[in-house]
Amino acid sequence: MISMKMFRIFLGVLFALSAHGAAAEKPRKVLVIGIDGCRPDALAKAKTPVIDALAKNGAYSYTPQILPLRIVDAETSSGPGWASMLSGAFPDKHGWIDDVRRRRFNGRFPHFFARLKKHDKKLSTASIITWPDMKLMITGADINETFRSDEAAEKRGIEVLTKQQPDAVFIHLDEVDGAGHSKGFDPGVPEYIGAMEKADARVGRIIKALRSRSTYDKEDWLVIVSSDHGGHGNGHNSHRHVVPAIRKVFLIVSGESAKRGKIEGQAYTVDVAVTALAHMGVKIDPKWKLDGVPVGLKGHPTPAKSRPNEPAATKFIRRK
Repeated sequence: MISMKMFRIFLGVLFALSAHGAAAEKPRKVLVIGIDGCRPDALAKAKTPVIDALAKNGAYSYTPQILPLRIVDAETSSGPGWASMLSGAFPDKHGWIDDVRRRRFNGRFPHFFARLKKHDKKLSTASIITWPDMKLMITGADINETFRSDEAAEKRGIEVLTKQQPDAVFIHLDEVDGAGHSKGFDPGVPEYIGAMEKADARVGRIIKALRSRSTYDKEDWLVIVSSDHGGHGNGHNSHRHVVPAIRKVFLIVSGESAKRGKIEGQAYTVDVAVTALAHMGVKIDPKWKLDGVPVGLKGHPTPAKSRPNEPAATKFIRRK
């Protein structure tokens, strides 16, 4: 029979081990970098050592889709693309259908920052973008800034990562899309490839700044890199979204909490927001009816090879 003294010692050891485990757990943080209009086949041709290294140090796929199997009455343009990535739901749910007439969230599927804030209002969030219209979809950001160039966005991103204490950061780079519209979205276009290589260098400087944080070794940073759409010719607007070069992008999930290797199941851009939320410890409520699932994370299953072609959770409500 265990004496009271031995029982107290046993409880003390358990408490000490529990306290040590709690102290050892690193605070989770996430950095999402969006490279606008980046075709994965062109990315494979470009010299992008930084993005390649992120993929090697995590999970990757060069076949994610920007829209689901179900027919969605939406353009394959930037608004619907970024709104899907940042909310975790497709356009027939979040309501941003095109970039001219219907470019508003319906409010039912907010930016993942808003869900983070509801999970823990103390979390610090920062959105740094170069496409002004995107600001319409950003909620829950403590820093919500728009810049005129990738250079300025890069500089501000580095400043936030090195001089502040953010928990979730989104940085948008636009010049790859600009090169596609100007010269062509194609692996054979030198200017398009060159823009990707320039973006890779910017990502490299951002990652270098992230890793230079004095607290970096005590933090669990997840880095996610993806795009809103591909392209064909000088554009990317395919209303029925049947052009593979437009609807296919890439997705990289990198860091110590990421799995290593190719994402074997079918990934979608909506997985970005849900992966970020899962990493940050947010329990995904089925009642949210999100389209995305966590991908590339340790402890989470591989997405199915054929994702359900389920109907939209809500009807689109037109705004007058």
